[in-house]
Amino acid sequence: MTEPVRALLFDLDGTLIHTGELHYQATIKALETFGKSIGREEYDQHIHGNNNTAIVRYLFPDQDQDIHDAYVDTKERLFRADLRPMAPIAGLAGVLEWASKRQIPVALVTNAPKENKDAMLSALGLTGRFWPVVLGDELPRGKPDPLPFLTALDILQIAPQNAMGFDDSAHGIRSASRAGTFVVGLMTGLGGAELARHGADLTNVDYTDQTLHTILAERDPGR
Repeated sequence: MTEPVRALLFDLDGTLIHTGELHYQATIKALETFGKSIGREEYDQHIHGNNNTAIVRYLFPDQDQDIHDAYVDTKERLFRADLRPMAPIAGLAGVLEWASKRQIPVALVTNAPKENKDAMLSALGLTGRFWPVVLGDELPRGKPDPLPFLTALDILQIAPQNAMGFDDSAHGIRSASRAGTFVVGLMTGLGGAELARHGADLTNVDYTDQTLHTILAERDPGR
């Protein structure tokens, strides 16, 4: 028997809001100030969806913490400077309404720093909508480790089989999959085959996908 859904766990960048190109351009600009560059394929493999600690270790393996901190500050400041009010990914409002009507909690599980999280939720008009909010940078291990999703489940006291995780990056998909949730991959940056390879159970362009709504109906706790 299919377990009822009792929690929805959402990533932020590329999952609630289309920010992939903004992050890539901010990375390019920030790296230029440090005399470095990166191609899109390398970026998608090592940077996209990863936590900042792992990112700076990859980009600056021989540099000290001051350089790491300076890069993160520069890149995230450039990202926030380009952020404007934006519409959420299509169909998100309907999924959030579905959860609200059933009193199903919706958590935010992201590697984004707090300043970015606050700015993006404000841009979406969704400030205060998610609880709990789990930030990978505030944990001992961020995505792709399962700890961020497991932390949200622990706070909610909900078993993994009763949760659905939504993410768009290889790192995020692996994190949600390793945590034991049913994983929905958003194809806002990577293709469906790539997301499935990392553990996505379902891949969608957005939240209007009929298969997603069929699964939600089948796992409705009020059935």
